[in-house]
Amino acid sequence: MTSSMASIDSTLGKYGALAKLRALQFSLSRRLLFSWIRPTVLGCDAKQLGIDADDLVCYVMAYQSTADLMVVDHATKAHKLPRPTDSMGGLEARSFFFLGHPEGFIGRKTLRGQSARMLRVLEHQRQGSTSLKDKSKIKIVPVSLFWGHQPEREKSIFKLLLSENWTVTSGFRKMLSALVHRQHIFVQFSPAIDLGELIADLPGSEKQTRKLHRILRTHFTHQKQAIIGPDLSHRRTLISVILEAAEVKQAITDEVTRRGVPQHKIDKEAFRYANEIASDQSYRVIRFFHVLLTWLWNNLYDGIDVNGVEIAKTLARTHEVVYTPCHRSHIDYLLLSYVLYHNGLTPPHIAAGKNLNLPIAGPLLRRAGAFFMRRSFRDDQLYSAVFDEYLHQMFTRGYSVEYFIEGGRSRTGRTLMPRTGMLSMTLSSFQRDASKPIAFLPVYFGYERLMEAPTYMDELAGKSKKEESVLDLLGIFRSFTKPFGRVAVNFGEPLILNEFLDETWPDWQDSKDPEKFSASCKGLAQQLGQRINAAAAVTPTNLLATALLATPRQTITEERLTSQVTLLQTLASANAPSSHITVTNKVPADIIQHAASVAQIERIETPFGAIYQADQTAAILLTYYQNNSIHVFALASLLARMIRFNKLTQTKQLISNCEVLQPYLEAEMMLSWEDLAGTVVKTLRLLSELGVVVLDGDVIKIPSPTSDQYARLTDLAEIIEPTLERFYIVTALLKHNSAESAEHLEEDASGIAQQLSTIYGLSAPEFFDKKLFTRFITTLRQERCLDEQVSITSEPKFERLSYIIQAYLDSDVSFNILQAIPDATPTVHTHKHQTDSPSP
Repeated sequence: MTSSMASIDSTLGKYGALAKLRALQFSLSRRLLFSWIRPTVLGCDAKQLGIDADDLVCYVMAYQSTADLMVVDHATKAHKLPRPTDSMGGLEARSFFFLGHPEGFIGRKTLRGQSARMLRVLEHQRQGSTSLKDKSKIKIVPVSLFWGHQPEREKSIFKLLLSENWTVTSGFRKMLSALVHRQHIFVQFSPAIDLGELIADLPGSEKQTRKLHRILRTHFTHQKQAIIGPDLSHRRTLISVILEAAEVKQAITDEVTRRGVPQHKIDKEAFRYANEIASDQSYRVIRFFHVLLTWLWNNLYDGIDVNGVEIAKTLARTHEVVYTPCHRSHIDYLLLSYVLYHNGLTPPHIAAGKNLNLPIAGPLLRRAGAFFMRRSFRDDQLYSAVFDEYLHQMFTRGYSVEYFIEGGRSRTGRTLMPRTGMLSMTLSSFQRDASKPIAFLPVYFGYERLMEAPTYMDELAGKSKKEESVLDLLGIFRSFTKPFGRVAVNFGEPLILNEFLDETWPDWQDSKDPEKFSASCKGLAQQLGQRINAAAAVTPTNLLATALLATPRQTITEERLTSQVTLLQTLASANAPSSHITVTNKVPADIIQHAASVAQIERIETPFGAIYQADQTAAILLTYYQNNSIHVFALASLLARMIRFNKLTQTKQLISNCEVLQPYLEAEMMLSWEDLAGTVVKTLRLLSELGVVVLDGDVIKIPSPTSDQYARLTDLAEIIEPTLERFYIVTALLKHNSAESAEHLEEDASGIAQQLSTIYGLSAPEFFDKKLFTRFITTLRQERCLDEQVSITSEPKFERLSYIIQAYLDSDVSFNILQAIPDATPTVHTHKHQTDSPSP
């Protein structure tokens, strides 16, 4: 017996020594590996993972790999998490398992089969009370690793060895990838799975095992598609598929019949169109742009603030993502691709105007994922069919896509009225094949200083739009001498297409009704525009611009500016909890100092204190930055204006007046006030807390006219004034000088606004931008105040709107507007001290 026990001890001693030797070998190999590689690790945080101190953690990786295990072990050690090489609470010698294992002679990886440790961990969970401590839970943490991750395309041997892809993979490839792409190794920890909750309502060990295996397998598949994108086929193969599509072949046949030319000529034309459109995404170019843009952002901006990118990560696992950003600058698409790639997501395929297909720049953009489109191709049925099919292939193959629903860059700083062209193509494709769910993800870019802003002001002032050229790109380097501050990239609330259609068009899958299709596209465009603005970034430049432009001659004392910036920052922050809005967290003094430097606002010392003043050029540029976030302050400014003019009023009358103006303000500023009454009450309470108004029961009063609070109320009320002035110009024209057409009405309104701008020394081209008048006239039609011939159709409704607008304008402004209209009789509008709201 003694001899037998000695033999066992000797055997255990040998195994113990072997285990120590393996542990030493693993530790040395890991140190050697990390002396070279520099992986990017995301999500390795106990709070993000949902891990508590008492939990038993078991990591799971997709495939058996010692190198992967080394990376995970190093990451968990660095972030002070339970390590995979440690014991799992005494239940298992190690705290990890691999979902897939090499199979066959060449060691090809597979997710078939089941890990022995996974089965044992499940059994520990089933035993529960006998094997686990009182408060312990078993948590499974999936970890995805990508060595040289990229969207792979052509099947060359070299690329297969060095890239993450959907086919062959091996340890040899990882070794080469680590040598060549040592900083291009991506590790994503995902939220923990509570094993007890997972199997709680599922009887039978076999079903529980299948469920866990299926969930993990699906998770790794979705994660891989989200990070490296779908498997890319050769570009020529994709073009061949497009040309063989039934819709394209029919368009070719129709073109042959219409033009009476041989089919082979039309075939060549279709091929030329497809070749002109299709992107040619290349990993080498994406890496080049990543390095180049990292250098560019570091030299141009003080930093990039990314908010809500987790929304994109979550959607990318289960949906075809269509990014719909606002369009401020040519930098937009570079910035979004950079942010997504930097956060482990594959860059999207981007719809770019053909005007950007420039020498040198065009091929680079195409290989970075851009596909080029003509500005208009409604009359070219063949081009339209080819483009529609290309976009359909993008969606059905699972590529993420990016396009700008505004159609072009905003020259005013406002989010433009969305166009429905690309949206209608997306909806049409989804009707053809809805197997891959589509999610629209709005994105807001907040620049503190825009490179193109001076050019935009010139264009609004009447100068013709300058064509893009390669030399324009060199202008970026000239900008390095100027401060550009920070830039914000905010991801907004996603819109799931099938949910939207189910709600607004229940029979969308089978219906071919063109009117319902058009209505759905318009509704989709409107919601996306509102969701873009609901993700606004309120920067120091926005706050300074808004405060300064509300003052006469854009001049203000430092004390009053500080007070007004504090008020605006508080109002903007109050909106943030109910939306994706972000607001700078700098203190007011730092906001002013920083924004004045970026916007080049002059600070002048006087015997009575410092003042800030914007010269004419700076003031014009400030309108752009004010317009970026003016919608955030619209309601507060409108209420302040109503209260200041009425001296005292009641909440219900304010709500009534706001309801009249609601559709017109929502249209101009891309807003959505679903609960207007509740929002008005909330805003009034906030204004009362800030001392800007006085609440006395249901009556709202102004502060003492000699107080600082009244000055703050007055400045706040000025923000909405230009909008009301534009509204009044149109209503006055309609009442006193009926226009022949909408175009004439827009032209006359813009002319009067330009005259008014000159009289008051505003010199702000944005004020008389015809597109703003178009929005208002369009909304008047939608509200059935006007017909297609711009004749008033609802006299009482129109009169009430007109009266309310005029009631909150300064009398000299309304006088000058009426004086500019032929056949109009100027009248001075007086404002009574009243509790009743204005009514005709």
